[in-house]
Amino acid sequence: MTRHTFKTLTSRLSKAGFNNDFLHSAILPDWWDSSCLQEPRLLEDIEVRIARFLGQSLEKVRDPRSTLAAPTYPGAKLRRVKDIDRDRLGPAIHAAMKIAAAVVRNLKDPATITSTPSLPADGLAWRNLIQRPRQSVSLQDIAGDLWRRGIPVIPLDVLPTPSFQGIAGIVEGRPVILLGHKHDEPGRVAFVVSHEAGHIAAADCAPDQPVVDEEEEDILDDTSIERRADQYANHVLIGNDAIPQINGTNFKDLARQASEFERRTGADASAMIFAWARRSSSSGDYRTATLAVRALYRAAGARRLLRQLFDKHVDLSAATETDRALLRCVFGEPERHEAAV
Repeated sequence: MTRHTFKTLTSRLSKAGFNNDFLHSAILPDWWDSSCLQEPRLLEDIEVRIARFLGQSLEKVRDPRSTLAAPTYPGAKLRRVKDIDRDRLGPAIHAAMKIAAAVVRNLKDPATITSTPSLPADGLAWRNLIQRPRQSVSLQDIAGDLWRRGIPVIPLDVLPTPSFQGIAGIVEGRPVILLGHKHDEPGRVAFVVSHEAGHIAAADCAPDQPVVDEEEEDILDDTSIERRADQYANHVLIGNDAIPQINGTNFKDLARQASEFERRTGADASAMIFAWARRSSSSGDYRTATLAVRALYRAAGARRLLRQLFDKHVDLSAATETDRALLRCVFGEPERHEAAV
């Protein structure tokens, strides 16, 4: 007969899609170390944490014969998803929803945020409302405006795999945007954030019914919901849906043309370069696009900016121990901050 131990419990959790790295970041307390493994009283505490995280009974968690599983989200709208990953995305979606709930519970000043955050239905209308020091709209302008509206933009550092590119959802009554992939180019991330904002503006998501985009560039999704979100992002970043056509034989040509268009029109140069990459069919497009934005000194800094906004708006000191564990999956640990600098 199988004994119920910490090892068998974590093995069952791993089979459910939550490996040890995620367990240590999101569920175990920050004081946990190897000396705790033989303490039955501490095992009881971990059982409670896992039952709460999975939304399952303690009896089921304590039964070594019982199969653990991530809750399903049958109403989730999965976009740009490879068929092989469709069933395997459940753990990442559930983890993201739990982390988002911890963020919402620990907003620094929720009383000053409107109880029903909203966005203009048209991306161009939102672009015109965003306060910014220049004609073009940057990731800092977009993400900062979303946080001020009470819509958290949450970059996730630790997630089960396979992961996703972005999620737009409603958590604890509040719209949220979650970013799973760790792109660091501000222009590239700005498009993903604006795209997810488009889903929120169009009311594509609802409680327990998030919109999940697994990939941005590798999978074509020409459905109306995705075309509308792409158009919204283009309106925000470029000012209209007609993306200026830039072409070049190398990354230097792309950088030069995009920079010139930005000076003339106020359309973000990085947004145009990555739009060029999305349009093209060559396998090296995103590598060339990254080289082009690097030539413009815009190839890094997105993760640091998103972390700074998270730190500005989320109160880690007031979080419960279980919420602090979930928030470690964003940027809640000092050692993670140092590593990101």
